[in-house]
Amino acid sequence: MRSFLTGLTARPPLGDHPMLAALRGQTVVHTRVASRGTWTVTARGWVLHSRIQELRRPGGPPPAADGADAVGLRDERVVAARITAAAAEADGRLVLTLASSRGPLQLSTDPRWVLSGPRGAMLQLAADGEVSDQPAGPLRHATPEALAEHAGSAPSRIEQRLLELGRDQCLHPGHVVTLLAQDGALEDAEFERRGPALLARMLARGELQAGFVAEGRFTPWDLGLETVVEHIGTTWTAIGGRTPGPDMIAWFALTDAGRGALGPTSLQAMPPGMAGYDSPGVVGGFR
Repeated sequence: MRSFLTGLTARPPLGDHPMLAALRGQTVVHTRVASRGTWTVTARGWVLHSRIQELRRPGGPPPAADGADAVGLRDERVVAARITAAAAEADGRLVLTLASSRGPLQLSTDPRWVLSGPRGAMLQLAADGEVSDQPAGPLRHATPEALAEHAGSAPSRIEQRLLELGRDQCLHPGHVVTLLAQDGALEDAEFERRGPALLARMLARGELQAGFVAEGRFTPWDLGLETVVEHIGTTWTAIGGRTPGPDMIAWFALTDAGRGALGPTSLQAMPPGMAGYDSPGVVGGFR
């Protein structure tokens, strides 16, 4: 769908857009900055991309002209903050209200901005006021064919090493990144391709379960395999490359089948835990 903002005093046609509403309650897990702009990524794999994104306190002065209030790489003011509201102003400026450890903040950006979601969903406001959107399409990472292939796969050497790492601890995507790098992976595209597929195979074979860690305990998600695999692929791609680590996508624990794959002694291994550790990025069903 395409339309245009009709004027600076009129309410934008995207003001109540469901994709903006979908951002409410999501947690920011990563920000990155490059020559092509700034990306803010949520725990559900939504991405806001624009030339520059700026921070201010609600009701406070406008962002500094020297860029001092611009969102930066892995910006600690933004990462782990929860989006409480998302709205487009009359001039097309997008404003996200954040509940952060530093108190309420507003992240804002002028057009052109693009909001991308899972399964190809997209909402865009061009610099000339043209609005375009695209609804979510079919599954991309968890098709029935892919899940069937994963379930019938044989464990690879790297997957066996990941099981060994998970014998006495919870796992996260950073462990996968480390093992892939040790296996010779170099390019971001290779990490994005191999990382989610490796986890999908282990989940489909029943060796791992996905969940979150809070107050020293692992709690599995009450979600189907299709949902979990699609989430991992979507969010890893949104974060990009070798960046995913703790608190960004999910935590993983070995199942009885996973411990059994390590041999008889592994069946007596204690379930993994991380005492005193909280995981704000994925608590509450990869919020």
